[in-house]
Amino acid sequence: MRIVSFLMIVLLIIGCKIDKELTQSSVEIRSKDSLIVSDTVTVQLNSKELQHNIKINPIKSDLDDSNIIKDYVINRQFYKNTDNYIIDFCYPQLDENYNPKFELFNDFVKNELMQLSKIEQNILESQELLCDTLQKNLIREHRIAEYKIYQQKETHISVLFYLENHYAETKGAYYTFKTVNFDKIKGKLLYFEDYFLPGSLSEVHDILNSEIRIQKAKGDLFYECFEVGLEDFKIAKNDFVINDDHIVYYFNDCVMCPSFVGTYCIEIPLEKLKSVLKQNWSNRFVF
Repeated sequence: MRIVSFLMIVLLIIGCKIDKELTQSSVEIRSKDSLIVSDTVTVQLNSKELQHNIKINPIKSDLDDSNIIKDYVINRQFYKNTDNYIIDFCYPQLDENYNPKFELFNDFVKNELMQLSKIEQNILESQELLCDTLQKNLIREHRIAEYKIYQQKETHISVLFYLENHYAETKGAYYTFKTVNFDKIKGKLLYFEDYFLPGSLSEVHDILNSEIRIQKAKGDLFYECFEVGLEDFKIAKNDFVINDDHIVYYFNDCVMCPSFVGTYCIEIPLEKLKSVLKQNWSNRFVF
């Protein structure tokens, strides 16, 4: 029991961008400015539930620009620990005192990327479907989220928000990704249509699949992967960040690679996208 308790504390602390004061015997909700402690409950996790799938580690270890833009980026945490589930989210907020236009970004992150109320509802609904009325064998579900943040030419930022979903009925974790690109000068959210020429979606899709084929030919991490279908790309067309001289697209489990491979993103050199980038972006990027 001591070993299990120790593992729980360690695994909930590592990986997050801010320190977490954990209390095993309480249900805790941390939000923007407060810590709320509710009625005491008993928390017990088995070792399998505590295992942190190593597939996501390459993304966790990637360097981002958080230190460069730390003057206006605030690290936030939402942590909720109940009998049935754990939600452990780290997410960025931009300092609105630094620039009032950051309010749009903050609202988007909280309402569109995190969607905490929707996540809690989905967890409870999925557990009801298990029909374990006595909850003797119920394994608590985990939802873990972290982020990476990148700066583009000191005027734009890209944020990768990645979620690690541990479902009660599965042994492994399922990964999903969301991104946001933001013009911090104009206070504007940026989407596929802001970067790429009108009517270029199919061409961008072809370039992306060409890059997947190149990576597969190299026999590296992509050897088990497959090309992304056009319908899947239409859904994920906004799920990219711009990092240095690449656009990096992120896809959920099994869209580009089988889940066991642990490969979720494909980097496309901006040089290969020059023909489909809008002129204002093509002039800004160095090829």
